[in-house]
Amino acid sequence: MADTCVRDDLGFALLLHRRGDGRMAEELYFSTRRDDGSWTPADHLSGGVLGIDPTSESEVAAVLRGRLLLPFGESETELFTGRPEAPEGYETLCFQELLVSPEVDRIDVESTATTGVTLPGRIRGPLASPVTLFVLFPGERLIVRPTAREGHRPIPQGEGEAVHELTCWQRTI
Repeated sequence: MADTCVRDDLGFALLLHRRGDGRMAEELYFSTRRDDGSWTPADHLSGGVLGIDPTSESEVAAVLRGRLLLPFGESETELFTGRPEAPEGYETLCFQELLVSPEVDRIDVESTATTGVTLPGRIRGPLASPVTLFVLFPGERLIVRPTAREGHRPIPQGEGEAVHELTCWQRTI
């Protein structure tokens, strides 16, 4: 399990695995929370072969080239969210992944949405793997800042390469 993300009554899991041919792949699953608090069996959303092995520190370091975070993958799909702002309950959700340096202990996340979508500021961590998953509703904008592990180089708190913006644009049909 590389990472999980729970948004309202939707849960998402990003799995990394080695295929029979030795290459690494990822699979994205989702589940919905029932009224009694239990979760439905997971449904597969997407998957694919990766260009690197994200469990290999040397391969991650070669891709990051000294950076702390780097966009690693993105996709979108329409799902039933049941939210009142969703036409007929369906919305296009955006899935964004970041490749994270081993120097990073946690990720600070700040919502900067201007469309009325609110996401409380939060700190994610500790990280489960070098690949972290973000699920955004339409109109959401997040600013992502890494926090260094003790003993590693300091991470700048202002703007710069250590700060990334993730966006899911509002789509109309």
